[in-house]
Amino acid sequence: MQKGGRLRRIDPTGRDRVLVVGDLHGDLDSLRRIEGIFDPDRDLLIFLGDYADRGDRGIEVIEGVGELLDAHRDSVTALKGNHEDYRDGLPCFSPCDLMGEAEWKRGGWREYYDSFLRGFLQRLQLAALLGGALFVHGGVSSRIGSLEDLDRPTPTVEEDVLWSDPCEGEGEFPNPRGAGVLFGEDVSERVCRALGIGYIVRSHEPMKALDGPFIEHRGRVVTISSTNVYGGAPFALALPIGDMPASGEGLAKYKIALT
Repeated sequence: MQKGGRLRRIDPTGRDRVLVVGDLHGDLDSLRRIEGIFDPDRDLLIFLGDYADRGDRGIEVIEGVGELLDAHRDSVTALKGNHEDYRDGLPCFSPCDLMGEAEWKRGGWREYYDSFLRGFLQRLQLAALLGGALFVHGGVSSRIGSLEDLDRPTPTVEEDVLWSDPCEGEGEFPNPRGAGVLFGEDVSERVCRALGIGYIVRSHEPMKALDGPFIEHRGRVVTISSTNVYGGAPFALALPIGDMPASGEGLAKYKIALT
């Protein structure tokens, strides 16, 4: 893999497929199933962020992803989600269940943050690029006009990537979440054209993808979910490297159930 700034450009040489994992949110069972499926000799593995909170095994999920990064750094990419957005050891989102977990599982929040979590967060990428697909946690915005904007993002662009959501119609609007934007079909089309990609794979809205990939913006935006904490059936994507889909329209056939 080639690494530069906050965008990871993935070199697929010698690999057969890429496994893409959406929000886990403390779902350790889904992570264990991913570990059982993943073959580091033939697979690439991309996590789209949001490892903790909501579910009750966030500590274990974060540490498990960290172990995969340690063991297979050339095969594994872990992205930052909005639930990995901290400033000076404090979350930029609410609620943060991970703080309570750390109190009773690891002897205290500050100790856990300083001894482990800070280092884990520093290893996360903002986005990944493979073939004609861009992988992010949340979404895009009209502020993204080149790959350089993802490689060396401004704070506002980083916020947009972590927090934004696609919406119906056209235009760009304030996001009710209080961060990022709602971006319409015209925005995703312009960003895809500017970056030279066919589609965007993201997570951030598990409720959209309870039964499989949720495809919108004429196949340019695909939402996935790999957690059981919202109900539905968690899944990952297994995309063939030698025949990467040119559009998100047909991604449902690449779903791998995690139950």
